[in-house]
Amino acid sequence: MNVITNTIKGLHPAYFAMVMSTGIISIASNLLGFTGIAYALFYINVIAYAILLPLQLLRVGMFWDCLYKDLTNPKLSLVFFTIVAATNVLGAQFVSIVNQPEVAKIFWYFGIFLWVTISLVAFSILFIKCEEGPEAVMHGGWLIAAVGTQSVAVLGATLAPEFGSHGSFVMFSSFVWWMIGAFLYMILITLLFYRLAFFKLSPAALVPPYWINMGAIAITTLAGSILCLKIPEIGGAYPDFLTFTKGFTLFFWSFGTWWIPLLIILGFWKYVVHKSKFEYSPLDWGMVFPLGMYTACTFKLSQALQIPFITNIAKYFIYLAYFAWAIIFVYMLISMLKAATAKEAAKT
Repeated sequence: MNVITNTIKGLHPAYFAMVMSTGIISIASNLLGFTGIAYALFYINVIAYAILLPLQLLRVGMFWDCLYKDLTNPKLSLVFFTIVAATNVLGAQFVSIVNQPEVAKIFWYFGIFLWVTISLVAFSILFIKCEEGPEAVMHGGWLIAAVGTQSVAVLGATLAPEFGSHGSFVMFSSFVWWMIGAFLYMILITLLFYRLAFFKLSPAALVPPYWINMGAIAITTLAGSILCLKIPEIGGAYPDFLTFTKGFTLFFWSFGTWWIPLLIILGFWKYVVHKSKFEYSPLDWGMVFPLGMYTACTFKLSQALQIPFITNIAKYFIYLAYFAWAIIFVYMLISMLKAATAKEAAKT
């Protein structure tokens, strides 16, 4: 019983990044025709979400002081947006993998509720409580705020045609969330550039959180691509937005592509030059999610812009996503086993 209680008390919000990562790789697999893998990852994700969400809800009731401590920690407060993104990514799986749009709608409604609650609480506390400079608290994980926001836009745009006469309103809402997410990305990435360029960065602080730099802009690309693809189905005034949306979506994809070699260089600097030892953390799922998201967004962008040759990038990138997911999943299991063994040894 103590093991369960301690697990609830110390639950890291970044664990929902596993659901984000698994979900988007499942969706990307389905897009590329790997349906067996897509279904397997879907069922893993359902189980993971069904475990993590009740644990998080129990933490709210049983250990509010610990939760509030995390919310008032500027290094962790915006990481709670992983819950929003995980909810919407799983909802997107219900549409694309098992064709259950009515179930997906429930996830979208719940995702909106979570987004409103977490965005108002996390940013309000951050604005009021944070007294430290950017060099002390900022990291790439802050961009999870943009990821969570864009996940609402992705699922909303995907589901818009399923709402019938209300589809136009859902499409409008999805455009609003897409633009809010893009605004958050541009603001936060500017601050992160400032932090990276003008303040010393230790090797320990690098890599996992900063991969979200690319993941956030990849999901912005995915949202824009889906909006482009759904505009003809909704009609109305939205075709007037098509050229603008295509241009900005390509802009975001280009910037996200530029991040990839830069992040590889930073990883080389950490693990090869400084010989940093790899130790598992829930934040490591932040390296997996961008790989799956870049695969999915590139495939969808090729459809939106009708440029088929860029799908070749997705066809090869998916294997990198599989490799990263498998490695982090194994490390997660080993970490859990070690923790359980240590607790049993402590009892004896």
